[in-house]
Amino acid sequence: MKIYLDGEEIVFPGEAPSKEDVLTIVKETLGKKGRLIRSIEIDGAELDEEAFLALSGGTEARFGSRPVRDFLVATLTDASEYQQRLASGLGRAADHLEADRTTEGLELVGKAAEGIGWILQVIHHSEILLGVNDSEVGGGGLGEVKAALLAELEKASRSVEEGKPLELAYTLRLGILPRIESLGGYIGALRDIGDSTVQ
Repeated sequence: MKIYLDGEEIVFPGEAPSKEDVLTIVKETLGKKGRLIRSIEIDGAELDEEAFLALSGGTEARFGSRPVRDFLVATLTDASEYQQRLASGLGRAADHLEADRTTEGLELVGKAAEGIGWILQVIHHSEILLGVNDSEVGGGGLGEVKAALLAELEKASRSVEEGKPLELAYTLRLGILPRIESLGGYIGALRDIGDSTVQ
């Protein structure tokens, strides 16, 4: 099988490498250039990594790449949109809890907890990739917002464990929601840093 990376053929010495070896070498080569795999085509058909590894046969593999920054900006754009939906969902969860619709409220809280975790991971990984820390994002203060959010999440967890839906609704509205709304500005600031040509 012939292997191409961004239009240039990669020649492997010796025996034909395994699919795992090809993928590893392509990723290492791109990593050194600050790029990630954007697409994989085998004989003109686009596949994901899993399908590529499972494939038997094929005469030509073409890997396309794009800068890590492009992926980062796209992920931060998704996180920004999700952050807004998350804030809305937290408000709805509090509404349900206050209206004695505890099951619906708790279901939304569970989904929101996963979403909060994802947003915090995106922020953390973005800071690493951009080479910045909490105090360099936005006007500073990101570390304090994250610490306050984690403290409020612990309060919410205790309210769930103790079966106190009204207390949970209060924590959602006045403790968690304002911090999630604050994170929106920091996500935007990270996206601006990623968009800029100067690192």
